[in-house]
Amino acid sequence: MSVFDQMVDAVLNRFFGRSANQVDRVDRQARYLTEKGMDVADGGMVSWVEAPPEFTATSNQTAGLWPFAVGTSSPLVGAVLGRNLLNGSVVCGDPINLFLRGIISSPSGFILGLNGRGKSSVAVRMALAVVDQGFLIVGASDVKPDLAGFTRAVGGELVRVAPGVGAINPLDAGPLWHRLGELDELAQRQMRAEIHSRRLNALTGLLELVFKAPLDARQQEPTVLSMAITEADEHAQAQGRQPLIADVVAVIRAAPPAIMAAILVDDEAAYNAQVRNLLAGLNALGEHGPFGDVFCQDTSVQMPLDRCVDFDISAIDETQLDLRAAVQIVCWSYAQAGISAAKTLAQAGLMAERHHLMIMDELWQALRASELLVYVIDAITRLNRTKGLGQLIITHSIKDLQLSTDELTKIAMGFVERSSMKILGGLAQNEMVLLENVFPLSGQEKALLVAWSAEGSIDPKTGRTSPPPGRGRFMSKTGEAPGVPFQVNLTEAERRVHDTNAAWAQAQARVNA
Repeated sequence: MSVFDQMVDAVLNRFFGRSANQVDRVDRQARYLTEKGMDVADGGMVSWVEAPPEFTATSNQTAGLWPFAVGTSSPLVGAVLGRNLLNGSVVCGDPINLFLRGIISSPSGFILGLNGRGKSSVAVRMALAVVDQGFLIVGASDVKPDLAGFTRAVGGELVRVAPGVGAINPLDAGPLWHRLGELDELAQRQMRAEIHSRRLNALTGLLELVFKAPLDARQQEPTVLSMAITEADEHAQAQGRQPLIADVVAVIRAAPPAIMAAILVDDEAAYNAQVRNLLAGLNALGEHGPFGDVFCQDTSVQMPLDRCVDFDISAIDETQLDLRAAVQIVCWSYAQAGISAAKTLAQAGLMAERHHLMIMDELWQALRASELLVYVIDAITRLNRTKGLGQLIITHSIKDLQLSTDELTKIAMGFVERSSMKILGGLAQNEMVLLENVFPLSGQEKALLVAWSAEGSIDPKTGRTSPPPGRGRFMSKTGEAPGVPFQVNLTEAERRVHDTNAAWAQAQARVNA
């Protein structure tokens, strides 16, 4: 009998009072003997095999100790996002750095995930890294606000926009409009055409929010509005200021012959009947309209271009969805105007070149207020790369981009398709099919995203609460490459500058006391 069999017999004699000859060997092994030891009390069974220690190091450091070392699958470029959930390696990336290194084709990112999973925390982490490298952040519509603490911490400017708090002029050409005369004639024409297009786009979006319908092309409302903006700008420039909505109203009311001729109207009575609806919409953007005094006066605080800036719109109540969406659109347009002018002046050698990352949060709010705003957003986002501007769009669900018609949905889905870097958090099972229509996902990737969508729980035995399994867990996707799952663990410094649950701080303290 082997030594092992003798040991088995001794154990059986001790615990069962029988020898190996009295117990069938096959039955004994099936019932008691496992690969981890004897499955009986005090039998020495090892129920948990501790994983060996793992270390991460560069190939130069590791080569002499372990010649079979291999590198991580994700590039160590950009912001440090967290630890790889599969192998513990460091996961890095942000739209600007990945673009500069040629890993992605445009400096654009899209963050998608359910509430409370840490989307804004990932954005803040990217922002901190980007600022540390000399780039600037523009929080173009901070509704909570998520970026206010960060902006203060890095010495940026907080611009508050809300009725009675601060205004933003949708016709504002940006903080560098007074320097356009320093450009050569061709550059001036190009910039003025771009400014006009942006003004028309922003004002059209506001009017469509008021009407809940597009401008009436049969009444030639887009033509009247465009020509009125041009003439209002000329009058305002003569006075050394930016045009206001009131200037556009005054131009339309004056019935200029050029506008009447353009819309093929011969007498003022017919003209007044044709522009009546347009004037009603513009009047609704005045102080006594649904948006209050936000859009009818000069911009309260000019956007600085030499430091970070956050447009804080959190003072607008959540129930005022139309106003929030309107301010979002105008802030996005205004921020892009300032950055575009700075880029043009830098190319002309008139100022130092700077690059910005514009964070566009809560996309769903604008689309929920009016699906027609998808055209405005599309126009804003398409030119960012050529203007030296990176963008990071954030929303909760791919279903936020499912609109009432195939045409609108296709445009909205384009926001994701054109985003070279995608950060995915926990998502519901019924979103997987929609995601696959935009970019490929493996079965394992889909299972992971769905698992992260679960809510937290309470252990009935201990009473301890567990947070949602997907909190702080995300997957980075670039192109058709496999997704890289990672865990974000916030540092104390990040917690100080970014607390999305500040409004619940006292209640949480009472519960945890």
